[in-house]
Amino acid sequence: MKTQTLHISTTRHTTALLIITVVSGLVVGGLVWYGPIAQDPTYHYFADQRTLLKLPNFWNVVTNFPFVLLGLLGLHRCLTMPNNPACAGNRVAYILFFTGALLTGISSGYYHVQPDNWSLLWDRSSMTISFMAFLAIVIGAFVSKMVGRQLLAPLVLFGLFSVQYWIAAEQLGAGDLRLYVITQFLPILIIPLILYFWSSQTIKTSDLIIIGAGYGLAKLLESLDAQVFQLATISGHSLKHLAAAFSIYWLWHILGRIGSERSEPKCKIIRRRV
Repeated sequence: MKTQTLHISTTRHTTALLIITVVSGLVVGGLVWYGPIAQDPTYHYFADQRTLLKLPNFWNVVTNFPFVLLGLLGLHRCLTMPNNPACAGNRVAYILFFTGALLTGISSGYYHVQPDNWSLLWDRSSMTISFMAFLAIVIGAFVSKMVGRQLLAPLVLFGLFSVQYWIAAEQLGAGDLRLYVITQFLPILIIPLILYFWSSQTIKTSDLIIIGAGYGLAKLLESLDAQVFQLATISGHSLKHLAAAFSIYWLWHILGRIGSERSEPKCKIIRRRV
């Protein structure tokens, strides 16, 4: 019976790896076929450009503060709870994720003070650290801790290279975002497949759905920047920062919940004999 169960599990995971490989190949092949993707020159023009307290693009700048706060809180939790089961075997990935969040808050604030490609370089570099570290966290929690650890460095380095490739192409007068598109959007296709074919003893699937919903809402608000600004007193881009910060908060919340669950003493039930 155990042999049959193991065979079914191995077949299922082999199928999963095959599907992930095919999906990744189709995405990469499609981008190669499509050709270079140039940076939209209007990207740096946001709906809310108000200056308050002598700070340009005030709301787009200050809404980055939650990234800084959550980055610090996340690092504190990682460093003060070394025995947290969620971090076990993949602690560096969590540290890099929250470091990326902290750096994103700083670099995105810097970018929005003076939006251009050079300041965007720092913003995107910081984000790719979190993107790739999060993928390694999911792989480590659902597939294998060892695989998550082994893929962490290559994933983060690829993410950073994708941004450097883009800015180098911009300098040559032909910007190309294809590698950055892979960095930001391929995990969105891969992670649901991982959740379907594998399970985790530490992170709930519902938790990752909540994180994904927050990120999806952030991308939606980003695309509706001007429309939201027309309806409210704050722009879609500013709200995007808050929605993305919620996803980071939820991962911080997960670490705290798992740590407290495992640290709670188990109560013994004593039965009296009558």
